[in-house]
Amino acid sequence: MFTYNLKEIEKKDIAVYGPSRALRIVCGFFAFFILVGFFIIIAEEGWSNSDILPLIITFLLLLVALYRDNWIISNRDKAFISIWGFGPFVKKNIYPYEQIKRLELTHFVKGIHGSMEQKATLTHKAYCVLSIKMKGEEEEKHDIEIIPEKSSAGKLERLAPLIAAYSGLEYYVDRPREVKIDPKRVF
Repeated sequence: MFTYNLKEIEKKDIAVYGPSRALRIVCGFFAFFILVGFFIIIAEEGWSNSDILPLIITFLLLLVALYRDNWIISNRDKAFISIWGFGPFVKKNIYPYEQIKRLELTHFVKGIHGSMEQKATLTHKAYCVLSIKMKGEEEEKHDIEIIPEKSSAGKLERLAPLIAAYSGLEYYVDRPREVKIDPKRVF
C-alpha cells in the first residue's frame, strides 16, 4: 500500500520507519484542491449524481493524508515506539530495548506451510517480514512490515540491518534474498 522509508532525525536521536511525509503532504494538497473545485461546481451548477466521485476521491486522499503507521527507533528512550491510527486518534505501543530479544527478517511463501523449501509461484507469492522478537517464555513477535519480496526488491533486506545497527540490537535473517540472474546480462 505505502512504501516505507527510514529517516534519521539526529537532533532528537531517533530514526523513523514509515510512510514518507511527502506522500501525506501531496495527498492533502490534492484533496484540498479537489474539495475547493467541488464546492465551486456545486455553487454554480447545483448537485448532480456525478458529483459523488470527487467526494469519494477526496475522502480517500484525506485518509492517506491522515494515516499514520510509524515505528520510531529512539536511542534516547532506548525503545521501539509503534504509532498507528488516523490523524490525532492513534495507538501508541512502546517496546523497550531490554525487552527485545532481536530484530528478525524472515521469508515465507503465502499459502504453503513450511515454505522455506518451496519456490514462489504465480498463486503463492514470496513475502518478507521484518519483526521484533520479544524476550520471555512466549517469545511474542511484533511485525514492523510484511511486504511481497518482489515489491521490496531488496529494500527491506537492505534497511533491516541498518535498523538493527542503529538500535544496537541483535539481528537475525533466515536466508539471503533470492536473486534471479539473467545469463544474458552477466557480461
